[in-house]
Amino acid sequence: MDIGIIGGGAIGLLTAAYLGRNHEVHLYVRREMQRNDIEREGVYCDGLGESTRVRVHTIEEGVKNHDLLIIAVKQKDVDPLLDMNLPTGVPFLFLQNGMGHLERIKELRNLCWLGVVEHGALRVGDTRVKHTGKGKMNLAALPFQEAGLQQMIKALHTEEFPISFREDYEEMLASKLLINSVINPLTGLFQVRNGAVCTNHYIRSLAWRLCQEACMVLGRSVDQEWERVLLIAELTSENQSSMLMDLEYGRKTEIEAINEYLVKRSVHPLPNHQFVVDAVHAIEVRNEGRQTKR
Repeated sequence: MDIGIIGGGAIGLLTAAYLGRNHEVHLYVRREMQRNDIEREGVYCDGLGESTRVRVHTIEEGVKNHDLLIIAVKQKDVDPLLDMNLPTGVPFLFLQNGMGHLERIKELRNLCWLGVVEHGALRVGDTRVKHTGKGKMNLAALPFQEAGLQQMIKALHTEEFPISFREDYEEMLASKLLINSVINPLTGLFQVRNGAVCTNHYIRSLAWRLCQEACMVLGRSVDQEWERVLLIAELTSENQSSMLMDLEYGRKTEIEAINEYLVKRSVHPLPNHQFVVDAVHAIEVRNEGRQTKR
């Protein structure tokens, strides 16, 4: 199968490394330097032990027709990407955190599928990704766009990179959003790994309050979701969240797509979510100042 993947971050590299073993993968990145390095070295994932050869292009060169186009950029980059001249006859698979991009996606003429990645992945260079936690990828379709999705899953699924079908895309995305809204901002703000949500009494207390507020907005059982938050934090205890890594490297986070989305969607005040939104944005502004000084 001919697969295009847009995005040279952790998830883009991880997906390219695994899918590129059985399919022809074209990886689209922003920077010429990353393109040149991947062209020379391939994509290396420690979970595979060897580099995977893929075809690599810059996004500015234009995106070609493929059997499937995987959008693996952050949610804030979805709108600018969709404003480009992307192919119209290709199914799109979106792998973003949060749910804020759904309205824009629903306007597209393409078949649109949505995915949630349960793997832990850490980019450690332009060509290298560390597979920090093995999980699976869940895929669902927007209403009336299921055509071909299950066949696509069968073609992509392998034991080392499992892919599953989910019927309810909103349930799938809301479930991931809730987990991210608790673990990501707290690990980012306190510069700790995921396990601290379970082991640090004060962080755990903050996590409980974030979970309560998120459940109120999403209409979910707080007792069940709190157990799930703790379970996932424990299973991924050594992982560094994407928000932690973004703040450490001075990058803009996905706080708007996660916690701020919940604040805007709620009809009631969410003081704990509003606090982490403001706190993360404050660090982003501070980091911008530091980058300017450099």
